[in-house]
This record gives sequence, C-alpha cells and structure tokens, in this order.
Amino acid sequence: MARSLNVQISARAAILARHLIQLILGALSESSERSFMLNINMEKVADIITDVADSQIIPRFGKLCAQDIHFKSKDNPVTIADKEAEKELSTRLLDLLVGSKVVGEEAFDKDQSISDRFSGDSPVWIIDPVDGTKPFIAGEPFYGVIVSLAEQNQVIASWLYDPTSKEFITAQKCAGAYYKGRKLSVLPADSVENMSGILGWRIHNSFEKKGVFLSSQSTPSIDRMYSSCHDYARLVVDGPHFSGQTTQVHFHSLLQTCTPWDCSAGVLIHSEAGGYTSHWNGKAFSPSHYGRGLLSAPSEESWHEIKNWLSSCCVFPE
Repeated sequence: MARSLNVQISARAAILARHLIQLILGALSESSERSFMLNINMEKVADIITDVADSQIIPRFGKLCAQDIHFKSKDNPVTIADKEAEKELSTRLLDLLVGSKVVGEEAFDKDQSISDRFSGDSPVWIIDPVDGTKPFIAGEPFYGVIVSLAEQNQVIASWLYDPTSKEFITAQKCAGAYYKGRKLSVLPADSVENMSGILGWRIHNSFEKKGVFLSSQSTPSIDRMYSSCHDYARLVVDGPHFSGQTTQVHFHSLLQTCTPWDCSAGVLIHSEAGGYTSHWNGKAFSPSHYGRGLLSAPSEESWHEIKNWLSSCCVFPE
C-alpha cells in the first residue's frame, strides 16, 4: 500500500515538474519576444524625433528653394528636409537600439530590397521623415514625422509627431494609445450612412471620376487624405488638435494603399485605441505588405459593412 502511494506521489510530482518546466519555458519565450518592446524608452525616442524636427525640418518649412526639391516620380516630391531628417533619425535610432535596422521611405526609394529586413530577427525602425511632403513644400502645416518599431514583421511601438504644435500620439502593443497621458479610443461604429471616412488621394480621385460623391442620405461623409500623421490622429476620440486647429472632425474609417512608413504607426495606434484594421483581402496588416489596400474601421463588423459599400463603388488593390 505504501509503495503504491509512493508511486502515485512520484507520478504526480513528475507531472507537476513537467508543467513547471513548460511554464518557465513559456515565460522565457514570452520575455524574449517582448524584450525589445520592454527595453524601449518611449520618451527617449520622442526626444530624438523632436530634436531632428527642430534641426532638419522646421527651419526649412516655407523656406525651400527650387534646388531643395526633387521628384522621385511624377507627383511624388522629396525635399532636402526629407533626406537629412531620415539620415539623422536613422543614425540616432540605430544607436539607441543596438542590433536594430531601419526601413526609411527615402532609403526604400533607392533600394527596395531593404524591405527584406522585416522578415529577419532584428527589430526594424520604420521612418517617414516628413509625412505630407506636398503640404510641407506649400508652407501648409499639415505634415508630420512618423516613426514605428517592428519586430518579426509586427509593429510594437509607434510615434506620430506634429512639429507645428509639438504634439505626439504614441502607442505600444498591448499597452494602449496615448496623447498627453490620456488614453485614446476610436469613435463607436454606426450605420454606414452615419459614419465618416478618409480616403487616400489616389483612391479619392478614382471615386471622383466615378461620380461617387453625389449628395445622398445613403452616402457617408468622405474626406480626402492630407497626411497619414494627421489623418490617423483624426481616427481617435479626444485626439490632439494638430497644428493649432480650434476644431477637429473625428472620423470613423480610413482607406489607403499600404506603405510601411505611412501606415505602420497609425495602424498600431488605431488598434490600441480599440479599432480594427485589415488589408482589403481580409488578411491582417503587416508592414511588409507594400501596395495592398488597407482599411481601418471602429470594429470588425463595421469594417465589413464599410468594405461592402466601398466595393460597390470602386475596385481596390488586394
């Protein structure tokens, strides 16, 4: 009897030991997966972004000469501010997180193979040094700086910065989205005709050509995109009034063609504020998915409702 009892106790001890080992291994794995996120000082990154904006961007606002502006392609300008800001941001962020890599908009324009960095093990900084280059050139304050950090092709931290008002929106994965210490949230979903949205300028133009913006009770309120930095800010309730606006219209949804530097930071902020984002084909967002249609909505259910309405108007990239 005693021997049988000892065998039972030993068997239970072995089972408990196995469970304990699994828990320890799981905790170590989770700790390893989160290591970069836990080691990132959000304020230090914000300080770097502010410093670079003060030295490379703001002094050039409204003061660009013709030789300071070039075109990567038709209707796609780049300025000396874009180039110099990305260069300095890249250097300082790489120094901040040893072993990390960078995918910047201007660097990608010269070498598209750098997008392969998303599939590697190193964390990747994603940089849009001057988001809204056209307004920046025109001397209009609807531009910003966008930085995010990805690990294993998933965005884990984000910064949207408006140099004019010197305001940030930030987010960390599983930790919420914040503005001046206040937690942000998206507008609640409503029926499609009562919701409002923002369209990327290429998609907006295709809508106009098809005459979609006819006044109708069944047509949602739709605005044209200014810059990703400002427009993702407009998707969150109680978000900042960037550029000193006294009033700000908040929107329910945003549809655009995905580029990692335009979308990565905003998608995380929108998600951490309670929203739902997916590629047009229903697949989850990843920063490596360049050129795919991307739709953000207050919820998964409203995402499908908005997509169905949009699909009746135009065809979008998968």
